[in-house]
Amino acid sequence: MRSRARIDPRLVLPVVGVLLFGALIVFGERAIDRSTRAGERPRTRVRLAYFPNLTHAPALIGVAEGRFQRALGPAVELSPKVVNAGPEAMQALLAGEIDLAYVGPSPATNAYLRSAGKALRIVAGAASGGASLVAAGDSRIEGVKDLGGKKVAVPQLGGTQDVSLRHFIAAAGFAPVPNGGTVDIIPGGNADILTLFKQHRIDAAWVPEPWATRIVLEAGGRRAVDERDLWPGHRFATTVLVARTGFLGQHPELVGAMVKENAAIIAWIAKSPKAAMNAANAQLKVLSGKALSDEVLSESWSRLSFEADPNRASIEGFAEAAFECGYAKQRPGDLSGLFHMEAGPP
Repeated sequence: MRSRARIDPRLVLPVVGVLLFGALIVFGERAIDRSTRAGERPRTRVRLAYFPNLTHAPALIGVAEGRFQRALGPAVELSPKVVNAGPEAMQALLAGEIDLAYVGPSPATNAYLRSAGKALRIVAGAASGGASLVAAGDSRIEGVKDLGGKKVAVPQLGGTQDVSLRHFIAAAGFAPVPNGGTVDIIPGGNADILTLFKQHRIDAAWVPEPWATRIVLEAGGRRAVDERDLWPGHRFATTVLVARTGFLGQHPELVGAMVKENAAIIAWIAKSPKAAMNAANAQLKVLSGKALSDEVLSESWSRLSFEADPNRASIEGFAEAAFECGYAKQRPGDLSGLFHMEAGPP
C-alpha cells in the first residue's frame, strides 16, 4: 500500500489566512453597504387604486405617463393598484392597504358612513357621465320601466351602477328579487358581463364605459338609457378621488400634489381630447393586453366628461339612494365632512 502524501501545515495556514481575510473584506463591505442603506431615509409610498375603465381616464393617464410620480417627487414612490369595482377599493382603504383611490361616489359615501365619517375624504372630482343601461338587441326593453321580470347585471353589489339601478327601478315601482320583487340583479366583472351578453344569459346591464359601448358594438346590445338623461342638468358624478383620512393627516402635501396633478390632467384632456383618448387607451392595453377599437373608444369617450369638481349634489343623491337601497344603516344627513377640497390636513 502506498503512503498518502502529507500536506505541510506551514503551507496551509497562509492560504487559509488569505481566504479568511478576503471573506472579511467582502462581508465587511456588505455590512457597510447595509449600514449605509439603513441610514438613508426610506421613500414614502403613495398607494393609489384605480379601475381599468375609461371613467378613470385621469388615473390611467397619470399613472401611464408618469405624471403622478413626477408630481410627487423623487423622494416618494407611487404604488398603483388596479381594482375592478368600488367596494373592493373601499375594503382595501378601510383595511389601510391603500392611501388614495379613484372610485365611484356610492362606495365612497358608503365607506364614509360605515366608518362614522372617519375613513376618507373626497378631495377631487374626476369624471361625470359614462354609464348606461344596455339591453339585449332583440329585447323589448326601452327603459327602466321595462325591467320587471328581467335579469340585469351590474359590476358589483354596492357599486355606483348597482345603486343607480336599484334607485331607478324603485322609482319605477319595481324591487329586486331578494326584496320580494321581480328584477334579478346579477353582479359580475365587466368582462364577465360582456360574455353573459354574448351568451344571451342576461337581459340587460347597467355598466360604465367602455363596457356599455362594447356590449352595443360587440355583443348586439342596444343602449336603452344613457344615465345622464336621468339626472338634473344631465350631470352626475361617476368617479371621484378620495384620500384615506389618516394619510391625508400625515401627508397633506402629497395629497395636494395628487389633486393638483389630477386637475392638470383634466385640463389637458379638455385641450387635447384625441391625445388623451389615445393615452388612456394605451394604458388599457397595458392592463388588459388589448386596446379598444377606434369605434369603441370614440363612442365611449363622447359619453363622458372630466371635471375636477366632484359634483356634490349628485354625490349626496347617491348617498340618499344607498340608504334607500339598504346599503346604509341610517339616513346620511349632513355630508359636509365628506368633502375636503382645500389644502392642508383635515
